[in-house]
Amino acid sequence: MTLAPSPVFEPSSTAQFTAPSVSLTAVTNVAGGRDVHLRDVTITYVRAGLSIVPVSGLDLYAPSSRVTALVGRSGSGKTSVLSCIAAMLRPSAGTIWLGGIEVTSLRGKGLDAYRRHHVGVVHQTYNLIPSLNALENVTVPLALLGVGRAEARERALGLLSDVGMTGTLQHRPHEMSGGQQQRVAVARALATNPSVVVADEPTAHLDGSSVAEVRGLLRVIADSGRTVIVSTHDDRLLSSVDQTIHLAPALER
Repeated sequence: MTLAPSPVFEPSSTAQFTAPSVSLTAVTNVAGGRDVHLRDVTITYVRAGLSIVPVSGLDLYAPSSRVTALVGRSGSGKTSVLSCIAAMLRPSAGTIWLGGIEVTSLRGKGLDAYRRHHVGVVHQTYNLIPSLNALENVTVPLALLGVGRAEARERALGLLSDVGMTGTLQHRPHEMSGGQQQRVAVARALATNPSVVVADEPTAHLDGSSVAEVRGLLRVIADSGRTVIVSTHDDRLLSSVDQTIHLAPALER
């Protein structure tokens, strides 16, 4: 699959909006290189006996301190690309780099460390744990890293404050609006202080005011020095990104 149109990316000319009053000061000390490079990446999988190639020969550059949007019709490989950057999926060819880390060469403990420390993921459907409240959901990735309970609680409280969720600490997902759940999901994605944040259709199920909140958060995350890469069909989100990469439809062989 090829990118269209040329050039590979184009800066947005309308990236003006009001960001929320959050600072993310608790998570701005990001270590290491943060630019993301995909070089000649091909992604292949099999469905119903057909070999599907949603991405073929993709070259992509997403710089730190910027919000990059992947756009394209359903089946064009947006989610697959994000999954590869997050190391949840391995491309069939090509290389992926985060700063000086060759993600596609990682195996075993190195791969686990990358997933836990270097990348934060925001899912389209929030993926919060239903039985846990907002505070507990954000502490989960910290507990997996062996962070002590008191430290994890303090860090989670700071992140939830940054995203404006201090009033709903004890609320479980079903007690929160879609926008509130997504803000908790953003806080959780930042819990391990990642260098890159990937977000799959983060505003797909949100109303206008919630979209404004989420795109403001994405801007603040990028301004903290991170690389932010989102997939989206939502024109309301595209008004706030720095560059847009257009992916062509899937190929079937």
